[in-house]
Amino acid sequence: MSTSETLLAFLSQHPGEWRSGSELATQLAISRTAIWKAFNTLKNQGYLIESRHGLGYKLSADGRLDEKIIRSLLTAPADITLHLFESVDSTNTLAKKMLAEGLKKPAVIIANEQTSGHGRRDRNFFSPANSGIYMTLAVPLKQGETVIPGLLTTASAVACGRAIKEVFGIQIQYKWVNDLLFQDKKCGGILSEAITDLESGQINALLVGIGINVSESQAPLPPSLKNKAGSLGQDDGQQRNVLIAALINQFFRLYASYKDTAFLDEYRRHSYILRHQVVLEFNHQKISGIALKIDDDAELVLEDSKGQQRHFAAGEITKVNLKERLYHG
Repeated sequence: MSTSETLLAFLSQHPGEWRSGSELATQLAISRTAIWKAFNTLKNQGYLIESRHGLGYKLSADGRLDEKIIRSLLTAPADITLHLFESVDSTNTLAKKMLAEGLKKPAVIIANEQTSGHGRRDRNFFSPANSGIYMTLAVPLKQGETVIPGLLTTASAVACGRAIKEVFGIQIQYKWVNDLLFQDKKCGGILSEAITDLESGQINALLVGIGINVSESQAPLPPSLKNKAGSLGQDDGQQRNVLIAALINQFFRLYASYKDTAFLDEYRRHSYILRHQVVLEFNHQKISGIALKIDDDAELVLEDSKGQQRHFAAGEITKVNLKERLYHG
């Protein structure tokens, strides 16, 4: 990584903060002359660098998604390719197209806006510009590699939770199986899809779509989402870039070991539904019961009105009785 890229990575993690030349030189173990040259390089590349006597330097956030910033913060495998777009219909749809055209290495498709974003059951996912993260991780599978869908989705949720905690210092909750909640409102979701080879019938790639509302959108919410959707409540700036990098790092870190299920304790600990009365929609039926546990296959164990314990690998929680209030989602 070049000196300018190292400096950009450091400043991106401290947006809007003044840092003196001597502090930067000490932190990055380089000379002040090298710092000055690196700042000039970044300015020439279009970055908004402010300098002020007695205060030092700071990177002013302009809100744009920036591949160089994201790349400078990655610890994930080096062969990952990044594809940034201002606007797409759907990052998952674009990822499928890339796979069909012969994508062989992991890729991350990121958009500032989706015009036809979708979630489970092909529902629309509201994806306005400049306020959220809309990305798909496309992972071609090695020959003989298997996927455990339920575990992968819950592991992806934990990766999101860890990344958000790392960047913003806040803890989200998980509504089985794929919803991310903050302050009782949905702030994000995950859509996992397996891609099957038509000739062999084998799964040859997987897609993990992630949508997170980082800040409140200037665009009005659709009426159906007004009482359900929320955000992390964070100012945008360069933090979307930092969070994207953290999401990629955390995902691939967990992907390497998710089958050992060690992450599930964390998922359970921050579950929104466990030990509460819930309503589960499954196969066009509504099933009421107590959410007893999430087992080691990431299946929901529900105790129904007859006292029977039932295991579900799929379905959607539409109501959660939280004693003092009722969640509808």
